[in-house]
Amino acid sequence: MVSLPSLVLGLYALVLLGLVFFGLHRVKMLGLYWRASRRPSTGPRKPLGNPADAPLVCVQCPIFNEPLMVDALLDHVTALAWPAGRREIQVLDDSTDETPQVVRRWLAAHPEHAGGVVHVRRADRAGYKAGALRAGMDRSRAEFFAVFDADFRPAPDFLTTLMPHFAEAGVGVVQARWEFANREASLLTRFQAVFLDAHFVVEQAARAAGGLFFNFNGTAGIWRRTALEAAGGWTADTVTEDLDASYRAQLAGWRFVYLARYAVPSELPENLTAFKSQQRRWTKGGIQVARKLLGTILRSDQPGRVKREAFNHLTVGLVHPLLMLFSMLFVPYLYVTGGRLEGAWVAFNPVFVLLAGGASVAFYVTGQFFRRGAWKEGVAWLVASPLVLAFGLAMSVTCCAAVLEGAFTRGGEFVRTPKGGRMERTGGLLAPWRNRTWFAVVLAVEVLFGVVMALAAVHFERLGLAYTAWVLGIKSAGFLGLACYSTRDFWPSSPTLSAARA
Repeated sequence: MVSLPSLVLGLYALVLLGLVFFGLHRVKMLGLYWRASRRPSTGPRKPLGNPADAPLVCVQCPIFNEPLMVDALLDHVTALAWPAGRREIQVLDDSTDETPQVVRRWLAAHPEHAGGVVHVRRADRAGYKAGALRAGMDRSRAEFFAVFDADFRPAPDFLTTLMPHFAEAGVGVVQARWEFANREASLLTRFQAVFLDAHFVVEQAARAAGGLFFNFNGTAGIWRRTALEAAGGWTADTVTEDLDASYRAQLAGWRFVYLARYAVPSELPENLTAFKSQQRRWTKGGIQVARKLLGTILRSDQPGRVKREAFNHLTVGLVHPLLMLFSMLFVPYLYVTGGRLEGAWVAFNPVFVLLAGGASVAFYVTGQFFRRGAWKEGVAWLVASPLVLAFGLAMSVTCCAAVLEGAFTRGGEFVRTPKGGRMERTGGLLAPWRNRTWFAVVLAVEVLFGVVMALAAVHFERLGLAYTAWVLGIKSAGFLGLACYSTRDFWPSSPTLSAARA
């Protein structure tokens, strides 16, 4: 019969092995990125053609309850440079608040642009964002579709910079990098920027340079109509319609282009529940796309390296259940070992922890260093890496629940991420009973893990194991800090809710 200590050690080792698998994948991404960064930058092979013969481009702006953001969005998309008569703009407005009135006021105040902007209102939100994009596409004869969410602020040269890459007939999507105008607004936005920079600066560039599948990010990019139609168009059976369409298009033979050196400013959510909601949707949708397409990808005639990367990309959400198991097993593991390593664990544990956690640190620091070549910023985040890892570990509660949702459900409501510091009580993230319950359960689990680790830190400090207590204290701070910050969104006196009522 297996003893309890042996069971704990065995499970802990298996979890570390799983985390090492995902850590090694990040090492692979860093290697691909390093090779890509040493290559000279190349632009489109030839210009798109005579401006008089420029293709018709439709700029789509899918919005839902964004009264604080839509004015600036319209200011920017109507300033996009493109030959006269060859650009149309669709405001795909499914809003249930005052946003439609804001759009109409803007159009009335800017008659010089009103003729080129179509304000599309649907009777219902069928298909959510995917349904809105599909409805807009049905109304247009355009050959290309540029998409911008409400918080994106494209420069006037966006179309003239991206469109020439479609000179090659096989290019189906050109995607720009995201930048974040409010990354310095708070510690929360700084943390978010670190995590997202790793994706946009390192991961997307590495996949593109390596000839691997990567995804249109839902905004700040352009689709060729025939590529989207060949892929089956927009569908709402996952909550990440962009990832789904991207893989279907690339399976159909279309090539994607990623412009890592061209960024479009956007805005990060400035309250924690909005960020959790965003991560919930992205993680849930990724698992849904894996369920939907992974079998097709693995049976396809794509090269083995493309299949392997697609598997890693679409199943990356599984790292969150592993992190949850790690959190559950960490304190029992320390009690079993007494906080001291013996035998094979002396070599096994540090090496595996380094591969599992160190690879993530390198991933995030690389994103900061190469975003602007700012070595001081990279070093600063290297010093702060324990806090970054603690934040990521605490976020695993939200994302683990999202993995379970994605594994057992199809589609689902597209819950927008409020921007501009606003989160409404009516129609907001916490308004429906099911959302309040979901977030409350996540918060309770965060508190539980935080308290257990805090008590364990006190215990090991009394035993004279200061380093073990310090590690536990950092992890506890991650869970409890995330939980305390989240509670602000549950009370009537919450600043975000009070601002929404004002």
